[in-house]
Amino acid sequence: MSETIVAYRSFVGVDLHKDTVTLAAVDPRGESLARLKIHTKSVGKIEAWLRALPRPSALAVEAVGFVEWFIDRFRDCVDRIDIADATELANRRGKRRKNDPNDAVDIARRLARGECPLGYIADEELMQLRKLGRHWRQLGSILARAKHSMRSILLAANLRGPKLDGASARLKPVQRQAFRNFLEVIQLVELQRGPLRHVILKAMRHERFAPLAELLQTVPGIGPIWACVIVAEIGPFDRFPNADALEFWAGLTADMKESAGRTQSGSITKAGSRTLRWALCQAAVTSCHCDARQEAIRQRLIRRNGGVKAKANVAMGRRLLAILYAMVRDNKSYEPGPRRNRTSAANKARARKRRKEAA
Repeated sequence: MSETIVAYRSFVGVDLHKDTVTLAAVDPRGESLARLKIHTKSVGKIEAWLRALPRPSALAVEAVGFVEWFIDRFRDCVDRIDIADATELANRRGKRRKNDPNDAVDIARRLARGECPLGYIADEELMQLRKLGRHWRQLGSILARAKHSMRSILLAANLRGPKLDGASARLKPVQRQAFRNFLEVIQLVELQRGPLRHVILKAMRHERFAPLAELLQTVPGIGPIWACVIVAEIGPFDRFPNADALEFWAGLTADMKESAGRTQSGSITKAGSRTLRWALCQAAVTSCHCDARQEAIRQRLIRRNGGVKAKANVAMGRRLLAILYAMVRDNKSYEPGPRRNRTSAANKARARKRRKEAA
């Protein structure tokens, strides 16, 4: 890595905000070359500033939620571009007073020394696949909220949903109008998801993604859509040394809190992709519906967490991620456990509910 670093003649640190961007350039010894603080709309001036620096040049921009446009726009203006891990940078900086010029210079100097914590930037092809998966999740969220609102309307009128067998006819006029509007939202979203599904399936047939997607789909519960999201969000699995590193990157590890010499495990860090966590947890629960072995583990986790299903589902998502990492590392298909009889399980659940109500 050091041989690569000394080849660069300038190192640029970027502190990006929604309206302003601060850039600082240093030479390999860390001496200041130039600085610029400008509005984000002045892309022409930023490009001219970057191209005027000594070449070859390396740039690192601190990770924020809207960093994508900056990378796409200025990728060709430097010889190398990276994302700086904002959380790790904050830990290394300590309690130093934070301001934009200092942060940009700090990133540039750390980059010159080879000490800047860097993240992964997906290439254009992988980024487009990632956008497809995230759009699917956003449409799914709209769909779920609309269905939840419809159930609330029915329950407020003492009607049981989500069956739509004429139940809306017994609603009052205002409730009926709201119910009809949400139904139109659902129909529109389903209409939009149809073509999107075809685009995702076509993208997953590409020779770059097809072998990995087929391997992941050997897991019960992972279909083409979940496979697309997982492949796009993670990228190359081999960039992680082990499953623990992947779980930490995905934000599925517990946030450890230390005080007075005592360490306590908190909630998950949520440091990685929200779309990836969503797909893993959804796929893990679906897998439990088919695999009796996985469902037994899930039920044990539910009992351990006091009956809270959400925590158990997150734990199963993390477990699924570790399984997927091992599958890709060893290039082996998933070996499912005994198939679960969902009808029998549903009957037992209804019987337990009746006994509780009778008691």
